[in-house]
Amino acid sequence: MRIRTGAASAALATLLAVGAAVPARAADSDAPRKQSVATAKAGRAASGVGAFQTLGDNVHFSHTVKGHINAHGWWKNLSGPARGVKAKVTVWLQVKRGGQWKTLSTDVRNVYSGGGSGKRAAAAYKCTYNVGVYEFRSVIDVDLIGYSDDSYRKTTATQKLGCGL
Repeated sequence: MRIRTGAASAALATLLAVGAAVPARAADSDAPRKQSVATAKAGRAASGVGAFQTLGDNVHFSHTVKGHINAHGWWKNLSGPARGVKAKVTVWLQVKRGGQWKTLSTDVRNVYSGGGSGKRAAAAYKCTYNVGVYEFRSVIDVDLIGYSDDSYRKTTATQKLGCGL
């Protein structure tokens, strides 16, 4: 499990870099303080969205559509101001062929925190036959709308399924 904290780490590094480049001023100065656009953006990013988790289930046979495999992705808010915020959740359903991972299906949804059928992205693939065992996985990316974050993507455990391609 990996808990993400928005762009707080990157923003802190930006603030420290900007702070090092700005000359020191006397504390009793009554001159108006100006803030650069970069410093203002970094300050908003440092306030961050709080902590959230990128979640997803292992690739599995559908319980509702016979002969299909599914992969789901969602997110969970743990703390901070992300309540009521939607996230763009992308899930890639992949198969290993020739030693490389190939994407079979992708789904993108803007959803609230939680999971469940209305709060997740769902990639599906129709098996052409149920002979031959292949390795499948899913990759999930969560981007909170209106907030910057890191490039982390969750990769689920590899599943061996009898789903022909």
